[in-house]
Amino acid sequence: MTKSKKFWAAAALISLAVMAFAGYSIYGRMSLHFSGDTIEVKPVPVPLAQEEEEDSSAARAAAIARMNEADKEDAGEEAKPATKGPAAPAKGDADKTKAVKTAFEYKNAKAKSVLIAGSFTSWKEKKMTKKDGVWKTDVYILPGTYPYHFTVDGKKKLDPGKPKAPTGDSLISVN
Repeated sequence: MTKSKKFWAAAALISLAVMAFAGYSIYGRMSLHFSGDTIEVKPVPVPLAQEEEEDSSAARAAAIARMNEADKEDAGEEAKPATKGPAAPAKGDADKTKAVKTAFEYKNAKAKSVLIAGSFTSWKEKKMTKKDGVWKTDVYILPGTYPYHFTVDGKKKLDPGKPKAPTGDSLISVN
């Protein structure tokens, strides 16, 4: 059984189109990889279990409020740090969760520089100050669970005594 010339021409054309699409897809991924560009995905804080939360719409509203506040911080707008606990409703904002001042410490008297980076800082390193051999800083964080690590003299270090994330970072839970 011989196939006609039209059949083989169509098969060749379809094969060429598939190869062109595959080449274009591979080129796009490789150029993104080798250019060093990254696609940043902002993590949404994982809320801790709350007994008071009786309605899933309230949880959804609180999550949206946290994302909006994180977007304001990234845009350079001034974030208003708050004390621990839920905010009082003001001007129609029902359950707006406020950031909690969280202290971080790293004990190493011999270290020359210590930085902290985590999902709560969009993985941007923040300097810590040294006092009596202990490196300290305060960060305002929304309630949730976040991965983070210290950079001690250019080397990544975990926080001893804290649980580890699957990514190899330390975890902190903020209430």
